[in-house]
Amino acid sequence: MPQEMKEKSELDLRFEHFLEELEKEPLSRLKAVELEHNFLKAIHQHTSFKSSEHGMPSTAYARDAEIVLDMEKLLKEKHLFSLQKIPENAARWASGLALSAVGVLFITIGFVLIVTPASPEFEIATIFYFNEYDGFTVMDMFALVLIFIGIYFFIRAFIAKDNN
Repeated sequence: MPQEMKEKSELDLRFEHFLEELEKEPLSRLKAVELEHNFLKAIHQHTSFKSSEHGMPSTAYARDAEIVLDMEKLLKEKHLFSLQKIPENAARWASGLALSAVGVLFITIGFVLIVTPASPEFEIATIFYFNEYDGFTVMDMFALVLIFIGIYFFIRAFIAKDNN
């Protein structure tokens, strides 16, 4: 029992020394998260293998290990703001913006091709006649394909954003 008290006091002294060192030099958020992760990993390694007098894991150590695992799980799931994620988020935002811009461009070009009159040579051939002067041409079909591709790009930009 006195040996255990000596170990506790030595551990307390080392922890106090660690806290004093932390007060001397300010930490960045990234370094603090890294130290916290290392601390939780060390606690997990040292508490999960401890045994009671009878060779079975004690409930206190099992509970501590469960708490450590829960904390690690929460830290991994909840990534609030970190400097490492800024380039990833900016790239995702830029790709979404580019996809939606390309989609709007394709839709606009498709509608312009349908609405503006064109010479018969440019329209290639009429597939379906509405009357003897007007009909559905190959150029109209090409314009509809462009519109559908634009809609696909525009929707894809928002679906990719929601998935991430």
